[in-house]
Amino acid sequence: MTRILFFLAALFLSVTVYSQNKTLSDYSYVIVPEQFDFLNGKDMYKLNSMTEFYLEKNGFNAYMANLAPNANRCDGLFADVEKLNSIIGIKLQVVLRDCNGEEVFRTHEGRTKFKQYDKAYQDALRKAFNSFNSLRVKQKDVVLLSENSTVNSEVASIKKTQVEEVISSTVKENTNTTKEIYIPEAKFSNYSYLGKTFLLRKTDKGFSLYEESNKASDGLLLRGTLVINNNHLEYTDTSGVTGKAAFDASGDLKINDGAYLKVYKLQN
Repeated sequence: MTRILFFLAALFLSVTVYSQNKTLSDYSYVIVPEQFDFLNGKDMYKLNSMTEFYLEKNGFNAYMANLAPNANRCDGLFADVEKLNSIIGIKLQVVLRDCNGEEVFRTHEGRTKFKQYDKAYQDALRKAFNSFNSLRVKQKDVVLLSENSTVNSEVASIKKTQVEEVISSTVKENTNTTKEIYIPEAKFSNYSYLGKTFLLRKTDKGFSLYEESNKASDGLLLRGTLVINNNHLEYTDTSGVTGKAAFDASGDLKINDGAYLKVYKLQN
């Protein structure tokens, strides 16, 4: 009898996980607020940007609220992080809700006993996100609402983007041309170089390149930035050394600082 009950419990758990996986994958994006209710400022302790990063890493198309796509609201989910009452340490849970405010998924408690606030919150959040590891979520492409009434929708799964030169009054007329450079459309991309793992994060000016490292409190060590300038990518590392950068057709990132050519391999 005990074995039968154990089998039924295991079966129920597997069905529940499958159902959650299917449900989460059926949505096309997740919105992360700029500030959580239990904190007093935007992206305090980097919790909001870390939430966006961990969602992306677990198969979600995550967006900060101020950069939300022009898409059907009910195609998306809305993320929140809740702080639970705790006598010792900090406990956090990640919650996903639909457009009607109905709870779709809730993680296990992420607990930590760190005393330093930033490390404590970041460690608790990281542990809460372990609940997503086995779900294998893979959200579908975001379908944007068209601004033109004659077009119903367009799919935002662009492999390359066309960067137009900014033409000002000081630029000659014969420079009024358009060139193409390949850049990742994803907000986060994973790369490898010399056996190490790197994260490329899209920013307003270009990209930031991070190395996954235990030396950083949030697990990410900034290595340099890439800026789009006159249809070229310019790379500057944290020591101030500059160089040229480019993405090839495979999505690999090549950085040439004048002395070495480094090729960061895109990880699918």
